[in-house]
Amino acid sequence: AELFYYNSYEQRAGPDETDDEAVRRISMQQTKAAGIDALCPGAIIDPRAFEPCGYSMNAILFRSYYTMHITPESGSSYASFETNQRVASYTSLINNVVRAFKPKRFVMTLMADEDGLRQMKENPLSGSTAAAAKIAVPTAPPVLAANGRRADASTIKPSPTSSNAEAKRTVAAAEGGSAKKMVYKRTNLASIHVEEDCCCMMGNWVLHEEESTGLPEARPRGMSVGS
Repeated sequence: AELFYYNSYEQRAGPDETDDEAVRRISMQQTKAAGIDALCPGAIIDPRAFEPCGYSMNAILFRSYYTMHITPESGSSYASFETNQRVASYTSLINNVVRAFKPKRFVMTLMADEDGLRQMKENPLSGSTAAAAKIAVPTAPPVLAANGRRADASTIKPSPTSSNAEAKRTVAAAEGGSAKKMVYKRTNLASIHVEEDCCCMMGNWVLHEEESTGLPEARPRGMSVGS
């Protein structure tokens, strides 16, 4: 929450900086400090920091939009993230948003027509099994190789000066072998037809535990929550 308090940042970068320039600078600093720019890579971002606290962001990437609103409070904070980006799987984006804010609970809403639902390879709001009702989010982002792709044991080359233990940790981090995860469990699910062929699905997730696993982390097949 402290990331989105205006007074946490330098109020004037120089004697010639205007009030508007200071707002733009602090807004971008908050965006980068929270990792919000990584949630919509390549998009044109228009962020706004508020006094004494608060943050809003709108971004556009081709035909997709992203919007975020954050209200930080010492007792209870609120953050919302919305996008109309169309992808076959939202696993990656869900993981990134949850990892950025680490909420104790969150609500996910999906609006799509029947054709859109058929195109989705993975839908976290469908399925009645225990596995389908659980979301496990790595607490750290995946290690990337020099080419920007996700690294594994074949692409990671630990420093020659690294100890064997350090080298093993580097490779394990790349493969997600010892990644610590936040485990959220879905507590309820609801869906309604908004229009003839449009469905609105909503689910609540609550942080259940944090666990370490020795199994390789499942690789998400999508880039991006919402449709």
